[in-house]
Amino acid sequence: MSNFGNKMQKYIYIDTKIRGAVLQLISYFDDKVFDESFIVIFKLYRTNKRFLKLLKKHNIQVISFSTYRQLQNLKNSIVFYLFNAQSNCRIVAYREAKHIFVTHGESNKIPSVKPILRIYDYVSIGGLAGIDRLLENKIFTKCDVQNHKLIKMGNTFIGNLKFHYNKNSKALLYAPTWEGGIKEENYSSLSLELNSFKLLQKYAEENDIDTIILQIHPNIGHRDKRYLYYLYKGIEYLLQNRIKIFIKDVDSMLFNIIFFRYKKLFIDKDNIFDIKIAFCDVSAIEVQLLEKDIPYYIFFNNIQNSMPTKDILEKYYKNIGIYNFKINDFNNELYKQAKSYYLSYENMDLYNKDYKTKIEWLINTINE
Repeated sequence: MSNFGNKMQKYIYIDTKIRGAVLQLISYFDDKVFDESFIVIFKLYRTNKRFLKLLKKHNIQVISFSTYRQLQNLKNSIVFYLFNAQSNCRIVAYREAKHIFVTHGESNKIPSVKPILRIYDYVSIGGLAGIDRLLENKIFTKCDVQNHKLIKMGNTFIGNLKFHYNKNSKALLYAPTWEGGIKEENYSSLSLELNSFKLLQKYAEENDIDTIILQIHPNIGHRDKRYLYYLYKGIEYLLQNRIKIFIKDVDSMLFNIIFFRYKKLFIDKDNIFDIKIAFCDVSAIEVQLLEKDIPYYIFFNNIQNSMPTKDILEKYYKNIGIYNFKINDFNNELYKQAKSYYLSYENMDLYNKDYKTKIEWLINTINE
């Protein structure tokens, strides 16, 4: 690692044993948010060494290490963090670099407002909702906002959803989230009772829908394997009700084993589908749907979340929220207001720019 820190370099630090987190990182490279000039600094464990092959398969530059003594200085560097890990504190201690956390997806899950966010020099957020969320939870202060510690980057880091809205489509999207790292952070709508699948089947029957596309969070089953079973049984239920199903390509041995008998239902991850409506959980995909102008409904449970307490959101979630598995008529005006609240830019000149231009602007702004 003799070249480590010799010139202005762009790094992404990741410390994880979860395959889904690595897949999310790779998606940023696939979508051209990060280009080949970025180097991933990867914390090695005995259980995650196989992930190195996955990163290299996608032509991503990687520096791996197992002890911090292997790391040299980070002078004239910028380090991006996509996930909060305890070891991030060790890397942030290299004060010769600038450190920026990316709140990928602007999720309303409680993990979005953990105090560890304070350790970074800058935090990239999607828009005004991100600022309000962090202020309400006392993670940052108005002084931090005035000093530009929080930088609004619109859709830059939210992820690229492979769907388009078409009011004439006969397909809907269902995107359940995973069960969370701990019980108190479980926002998944999957259950043994199959309530979400039963609601989808009823909605499809009443709204001329014949196809359901499942976009499955890659971490489902990581904490609790029962959620893979709930998913499996839900697919069986829909097929028994003569609904066509496609499953967005999932790069996971667990899914390949469980869905072996349904291999014909898988679709390539690069396909872009037209859909009429989407159903999701409290998760990062919500803002992706807003960015793509796709109407959606959201499953709520009793788990605490970090939604900002704004009148617009109170009205909006009363409209699109699924409580006790009941659905309201969709309100387009509330949808537009919510989108402008969740997604905005520090510099409006960036609005229609490509990812490369946005990232260059962010790095230049931080360096100045």
